[in-house]
Amino acid sequence: MSDSSPPQHSLNSSTQLAPPAHSSSPLVFIVLSVMTGLIGGFIYPLLSFFLVDEINIEPVYIGVYMVLVTLSGLTVSQFFGRLADNGRNPKHMYIIANIGIILALCVYANTQSFTAVLLAGIGLMSLGNASMPQMLTLGRQWANTQPNIDITAFNAQVRAGISFSWMIGPPIAFSIVAILGFSGVFSLAMAIACVGILFVVFIIPTPPPKQHTENNTLKHTQAPLSFWFLALAVMMGSMGNNMYTSSLALYTIKELNLASYMPGVLMGLVAGLEIPIMLWSSRLSKKISMTTIMLCAFGFGFMFYIGIFFASELWHFVTLQALNALFYGLFAGVGLTLMQAQLPSRVGFTSAVYSNSFKIGVMFGATITGFIAQLLSFQYANLGAACSSVLGACCLLLFIYTNKNEKST
Repeated sequence: MSDSSPPQHSLNSSTQLAPPAHSSSPLVFIVLSVMTGLIGGFIYPLLSFFLVDEINIEPVYIGVYMVLVTLSGLTVSQFFGRLADNGRNPKHMYIIANIGIILALCVYANTQSFTAVLLAGIGLMSLGNASMPQMLTLGRQWANTQPNIDITAFNAQVRAGISFSWMIGPPIAFSIVAILGFSGVFSLAMAIACVGILFVVFIIPTPPPKQHTENNTLKHTQAPLSFWFLALAVMMGSMGNNMYTSSLALYTIKELNLASYMPGVLMGLVAGLEIPIMLWSSRLSKKISMTTIMLCAFGFGFMFYIGIFFASELWHFVTLQALNALFYGLFAGVGLTLMQAQLPSRVGFTSAVYSNSFKIGVMFGATITGFIAQLLSFQYANLGAACSSVLGACCLLLFIYTNKNEKST
C-alpha cells in the first residue's frame, strides 16, 4: 500500500515503501527493535570509557557531554514525536535518525578531540536519539491496526528485543575494543544503522494515514499531571540504571582490577536474564496492576544497587545480576504500556516522552556519576543509584494518587 498521507506534508511521499500494515507480523518489529537496540548497545555502555580512556578527559566532563547531547536530543525526539502524531510517516524520521548516528560515529571514530566529539554529539547524535522512539511509534501504530493483538504482550516483546540486543551488544563491543579499539566498534554500529535503514524501507509496513479530524482531537488532548509523575518515575529508574552502567567499566577495571571484558559479560548476562522476566510481566499484569509491578521493580533495584556497592569479587557481581534482571525486566516490561495507556490517542508523543525520560535519566545519571567519581570514586555511584530507586517509587506513588483524583473529578 502506498503512503497516502496528505500531500502537503513534505516528509511523507506517495512512494510505496512497504507492504500494507495488515500484511506484516510482530516479528518484523521485534527484529527492528533488536537492530535499533544493538546500535545503542554498541555505543552507550562505552561512552564513559571512550571519553576517559580514548579522549583523555576528566570524569567530570562526562556530565558536560551527556547534558548537552541529551538536551539537544530531547528537542529532536519530541519534535519528531509531534510530527508522527500529526500524520507524518515515522519511517522517514527513523531513517533520518539513523543517518545522524552514522555521521556522528564517523566523527567519533576519526578524532581524539573532545570539542569535535561534543559538536558531533550535539549536531548529529541528537538526531540519532530519535531512532528508538520512532521505532516504538512504528510498532504501536501497526499494533493499533490489528484487531486481536495484546498490546501489553506486544510492547513486552519489543522491549525484550531491545534487551536481547543488550545481551549480545556490550560483550561484543568490549571485546572489539580490546582487539580493534573504539573505531572498530563504531564502524560495526554504523553498519547496523545502515541495515536498519534498509529494513525500514523495504520490510516495515507504512502506517495508515491519520484523518484531519483525529489530528484536531490530538491537539486538544493534554497530558495530565499524573502523566508527568509517571514520566519522572521512568526517568528515576533510568537514572539509577545508568549510574550503575556508567560506573561499571571504570569501577571494575580501574578500581577493582578485573578483566576488561567483564563489564560486557555482566551486561550481557543481565540482559539475558531479564528477557523472560520482561515477557512474563505482560502475563503478570493481568493478575496485578502495572503500577504494583513497577513498585516491586524499584524495590529490587534498591537491593541490587546496595549489593553492588558492597561487592568486591566477580562472583558477587554475577550473583547480584538476578536482582538487576528482576528490576529491569519488570520496570521495562510494563512501563511503556502504562505510559501509552495514559494518552492512547497520542502514541508518537507518549513514545517520545517514554524514550526521552530514559535519556534524561541517562543524562543525570552520567552527570552525577562524573561528579561522584571526581569527589569520591566510581563505587559510590551505586549509592546514588539506590537513592534513585527510592525517588522513583515516590514518583510512582504520586502518579497513583493524582491519577485516582483526576479520574474522580
